[in-house]
Parts: sequence; C-alpha cells; structure tokens
Amino acid sequence: MTASALPSHDNNSRAALPAVIAIAIGYVLNPVNSSLVVTAYPHLATVFDVPYSWLSAMVMYFMAATAVAQPLAGGLGDFLGRRNIFLVGISGFTLASGLAGFVSSFNALLVCRVLQAVFSGLIMANGVALLGQVVPKEKFGFYLGVLTSAVVTGTATGFPLGGLLLQLFDWHILFWINVPFGLLALLLALLYLPRDEPRQAHFTIMSFMGVPFVPLAFGLQAFIQGGEWWFYGLALALAVVALAWGIHRSRRSREQFAAINRLNFHLAGLMAFLVSAVQFGVFFMLPAWIGVSLGIEGGLLGAYMSILSLTMLVTSPMAGRWIDRRGPALLQLLMLAGVLGALLLLMFTLNKVTFGLALMALGVGGALSQLISQWGALAAVPDSSKALGNGIYNSVRSAGSLSGNALAALVLLSYQPVTAAAGVSVLHWQLLVFFVPLVVVVLLLRRAARPRQTLPPIKEPS
Repeated sequence: MTASALPSHDNNSRAALPAVIAIAIGYVLNPVNSSLVVTAYPHLATVFDVPYSWLSAMVMYFMAATAVAQPLAGGLGDFLGRRNIFLVGISGFTLASGLAGFVSSFNALLVCRVLQAVFSGLIMANGVALLGQVVPKEKFGFYLGVLTSAVVTGTATGFPLGGLLLQLFDWHILFWINVPFGLLALLLALLYLPRDEPRQAHFTIMSFMGVPFVPLAFGLQAFIQGGEWWFYGLALALAVVALAWGIHRSRRSREQFAAINRLNFHLAGLMAFLVSAVQFGVFFMLPAWIGVSLGIEGGLLGAYMSILSLTMLVTSPMAGRWIDRRGPALLQLLMLAGVLGALLLLMFTLNKVTFGLALMALGVGGALSQLISQWGALAAVPDSSKALGNGIYNSVRSAGSLSGNALAALVLLSYQPVTAAAGVSVLHWQLLVFFVPLVVVVLLLRRAARPRQTLPPIKEPS
C-alpha cells in the first residue's frame, strides 16, 4: 500500500490505536489553542495595556497563519512524506508554545501565536491523510468522527480550561500547558506512525492557495484599529492575481486544481467556512458580553462552556457512525437546526438556563458541520491529492473563523464599553451574513446528492 492510499481493509483497529492517538493529540493542538486564550482576553488586554477590540488579532493572525500553512503543508506532505511533515509540525509547535510564555510585549505574543499556527497547520493538513493509512477503510467514517470529536471538543474545552488555568495560575500557563502534550504526541508519532513510502505527487503553486489570507487578516485588523487598511487590500488583490497566474502557467498546478475543482468539494468548504464564522464570532464577543448580561465570568464561564464541550464529544462519534451507514442528509438538517437554535436562544431568551441550552445547540451544529463538511470534502478528491485537499479545506475553515471574528470585532467598535445590546447586534449580523448563506449551501448540497434521472432510450421503429 502506498502512503497516498486510503485506508486498506486489512488494517487492524487495535494495532492502529497508538497511531490514532498520536494523530488525535497532534491534530487537536490547533483547535484547543484557538480557544484556550479566549476567556483570558479581558486579562490579557489589562496585562499588555491594549484595547479589548485589539485582542481580535490573537484570533485573526492565528487563523490567517493556519490558513496559509495548511495547503502548503498538504502539498509538502504529498511530496516529501506526511509523517515527516507531521513530525516537523509537532516539534515546532511545542517549541513555539514554550517560548510564548516568556514574552513581555503584545507584539511578541502575536509572533508566537503565528508560529503556533504555522506548525499546527503542518500537523492538521496531514493528520487526516495519515489516519487514512492506519485504520480500516470500512471504519474510516467512525474514526473521522472520533478525530472530529477531538477537534470540536478541543475547541470547546479550550474555553473552560483557559478560565480554570487563569484562576489558578498566571496567563503564561495557557501556553506552557502545550509542551507536555506536544512531547507525548511526538513520541507516539515517532514510534507508531507508518514510515513514508515513495510517492508520485508533485509540489506546485497550488500549495500556496492560503497566502491571500495573510493580507486579508492584516487588512481587517488594520481597519479595526484605524490603520491604513487599503495597503493590505492592494496586497490581497496582488496575491490573488499572482496565484491565479501561477496556476494557469503550470501544467501540474492545473492538474492539481482540476483534481479538487469539484462542486461538492467547494460546497463542503463553504459550509465549514460559514459555520466557523458563526462560532468564532460568538466566541469572540462572549466573554465580555455574558459578563455584562448575566454576570458570568472567568471560571464560571469556563464551566458553562463545558456544556459545549460535552455536547460535541457525544455528537461527533455518533454522527460518524450514522454517516458511514446512511449518509449526511439528515445530519445536514440537524446541523442547521442547531446553529439557528443557538442564535435565536441567545438573541431573544437570554438567561442562565437558555444560555446553557444555546451552548448545547451550538455544540450540535458545530460538531455536525465539521464532520459533514470534512467527510464531503475528502470524498470529493482523489487519493493522490487528499493531503492537499484537506489542507485547502482546513484553510477555508480557518478563513471562516477569521471572518466571523472580524465581523464581531467591527460591530463591537460601536459599543465602548461592551453592553448587553452589543452582543445582540453581533448575533443579528452573524445570522444575516453567515447563517442565511449556510442554508443556501445545504440546499445546493442536497440537490447535488440527488440521483439524476435519465430518459429511457428511444426505440428505433423496426
């Protein structure tokens, strides 16, 4: 079996368990760290003496670097070996996390966050492709559900864990806690991941498809901070034009683009983009808004966020088994109901009980979206391009997180300080800008999945 193949039927699930654990630990480092510092935003704003809205850079730069790294890492993984790139990612992430705890300025902290994102992007782009090499094909959906569960639970667990750690220690621990987990993942990966075999994939300009997200993130943050955003808008346009020209000029790039240029792949990525935008828009404004509206802060907010964690933990493996047997149709509707229900509960019936119910609904919607979209994206691309395709998919999802975070920060600029009305305004915009298009995407996916009826052949008169 080549390293680029999907899981084979003769892989043994029990023997593959240590490799699956290594992949899961490495894979979850990025989502955990995307949310781990969220409950610490008010504290970090005080420590580094910056306005609260500037903390959006912590998310946007992290997501932009992730968006750049993942297609690049996917192309490198297909070309140089997925295990090799996975190991580099874990090593670099662990080192960047250790350094972050020693910084003394906000800008230095942002640099460490970017390094964390780059190296964790190397991990995520190759993690799913590696999973396909070590588990049985007939159980791939289940194991993808487990990995999805680890991702979404990691994102949600970051909230309560961050709040708890901040109560017990100082902000430095939010970064140092990654070091032992990184070392454990590195050890397991060295011992149990299968060695890379010779491959036929080629590294092309397609691996740089995430580059435009860098000027996008810097431009949005400059606009939020009242800087010269137009420069980054120009850089964004130039990056897009250069990328398109490079793909057009390279035969191999055109071939790789053709391999992923499938309607279902694009729709799956768009679904992930839109749901991530809703989630991260809510997550960014939540610490300040819920503190003002309900008096829930710090460790108590972390305890509430554990509802989201548990819901995701339960939902993803069950949904993974369902999608293996019956496909994604019902899960798409449940996902829409979860996201819409969360937004409506937060907007119109906010109290401590409905806040918990809203987190549960958002957990269901987020978990189902992650599983359905990633399953659909991987199913749409050929085996030889799965790492690159997965990297581009994750890049688009990160761009959604970046966009939702930016929209929330822009809305909050009109409310200084953050008020109860500010959070409701953010939710209204999330509903209009991201949820309505999400409904359209799901309808298109369902239409594309319908079997096409063909007319019977016309019989020639004898």
